[in-house]
Amino acid sequence: MNDQSDLHAGTIQAAKGNDDQTLFVKVTHRESGIEIIPHATVRFNETGKEFVFSTETFDASHAPQTVTLELTHADGRMFRAATGLYYLPKPRPTQSITRIDSLHGVLLVRSNGPTWETIFPYSFYLSGAWLASDPGNLKRFKDLGFNVLHIVPGGAGIGYDLDQLDTWFDEAEKSGLWIMYDMRGTYQNTGYVRSQVERYKTRRNMLLYYTADEPDGHEDDPDAPSKSYAFIKSLDPYHPISLCLNCQNYYFQKYSAGTDIILADVYPIGTNTSHSTKYQTPCNDTYGDCGCDNCITNPTSPALANIPSRLKLWSSFRAQLGLPHKPIWSVPQAFTQQDFWTRTPSPQEIVAMILLSLNHGAKGVVMWLFPTAGEIVGVASKFSKIVLAREGLGAFVSVAQAMAVPVSGAESVDAAMWRVGNRMMVTAVHAGEERVQGEIRLEFGKGVKIKGLRDVLWGSGGWEVENERVLMRTNRDGVESWVLVVDVEGEDGDVAMI
Repeated sequence: MNDQSDLHAGTIQAAKGNDDQTLFVKVTHRESGIEIIPHATVRFNETGKEFVFSTETFDASHAPQTVTLELTHADGRMFRAATGLYYLPKPRPTQSITRIDSLHGVLLVRSNGPTWETIFPYSFYLSGAWLASDPGNLKRFKDLGFNVLHIVPGGAGIGYDLDQLDTWFDEAEKSGLWIMYDMRGTYQNTGYVRSQVERYKTRRNMLLYYTADEPDGHEDDPDAPSKSYAFIKSLDPYHPISLCLNCQNYYFQKYSAGTDIILADVYPIGTNTSHSTKYQTPCNDTYGDCGCDNCITNPTSPALANIPSRLKLWSSFRAQLGLPHKPIWSVPQAFTQQDFWTRTPSPQEIVAMILLSLNHGAKGVVMWLFPTAGEIVGVASKFSKIVLAREGLGAFVSVAQAMAVPVSGAESVDAAMWRVGNRMMVTAVHAGEERVQGEIRLEFGKGVKIKGLRDVLWGSGGWEVENERVLMRTNRDGVESWVLVVDVEGEDGDVAMI
């Protein structure tokens, strides 16, 4: 939105909305000296406001160009900031371009034409050995409803048979699978990185790169991801870079600096969080490995609560350290019993892990690891229809921010909403094993009127609307999740952004 006020150059008195909460905005392209946004306003603590400007003053370049921001208050106080903006030359017409929508945190891809397509990643890390075991397996994987191909390398060196990989990538392009290219074993070797990036950067279905896998857990050089990031960007500035962090806070700032997207693999199901069953040592804040770093599981804190806890903590780190906002993707625990984990997650827990992540801001889901138990594959495939439908959950998450919905009647219920126009997608997760006595009530603010419950996309029914402000249902046993579509009217409700 281009919010043009009546402000004239050098004055602030004539602007609309002139009060203690208004700031007057000017944005300048430093290289040309042109004010690309000469007159606009924002209010204190306002986020997500969009301004339209022309890029005619920018020369296409692989180097960032400086954009300066000036905010002026009516009392004369001024605030300044600057950032680098990339306005890249056009790439080859045969290759894809992926960019991150910084407002909503989703991926936008352009391939085979001028149109940008929104991609909500929903998939698994995939075993190359399984893929190689049957020529039809890649099609089977796609037919299950997943949209990203992330093959895990194995063995020495690059870890792939590159000729075989070319065949799989060709097939993936034909079937509509996007490539998430994994260089976990070689990301610190510039020779290997160069050969891989140059080989695959021009593919039409290239989505993004994946460099470090749990560098914090493996204690890689904390600067290694940033060095690799800079090198990859020098070879291919048209695709983002991702990595996965395992620890709650081990050099978080350093490791997260070397990526565009952070993946979080929190594995809380079936693990003893105080004693390592693998190493037979205690686990505490400073010692031990229990498979879920600093996770807490007790009668008052269910295991699943560690997932939103981790995402909220990382969000607070970003705010406290003044770090740029980077999308977070979730890596749900979708593997069978092994090592630290004494049991396989249930289908109900798989869906709960996905929704708890989305409720707290995740913008993609890549589960570990396929192939896995049949009941996990079944529920993940079934849930793909909820996530990736044209007007499904992923579509709402891609254009709106998750907003917390207050819940009464059960402490272990976590709920969120995404509002687009007069329709809301509402999700709720009962994360505990205990029985919920009485009613679960999702309470919306005074600015929202619920006109009706349009659909229950996932979970049992029984939801009712009360006084146009509350969604309620009766008690529930064990872990369960719901995805609801609600018709509303009025302004955004009295709810908090997560």
